[in-house]
Amino acid sequence: MSDSQGTTWICLELPEVPVDQREVAATMAPDTVAIECNSGAHRVIALVAPGWDDDMDDARLNAVILEFLVRS
Repeated sequence: MSDSQGTTWICLELPEVPVDQREVAATMAPDTVAIECNSGAHRVIALVAPGWDDDMDDARLNAVILEFLVRS
């Protein structure tokens, strides 16, 4: 997916939520998954609902990436 600045992001689902995000994930839906999004210059681990790759359009995925970029 490409963001509004033309940066291309590749996002893949991780096999489990990283240890440092498990506390936050515990406050979310029980089936929350972690995705790693990488632009080459930036790397973001975001927490999302399962099925994110089918349910999220580029605009929503971009908003999630930006939200987690600000946290890190």
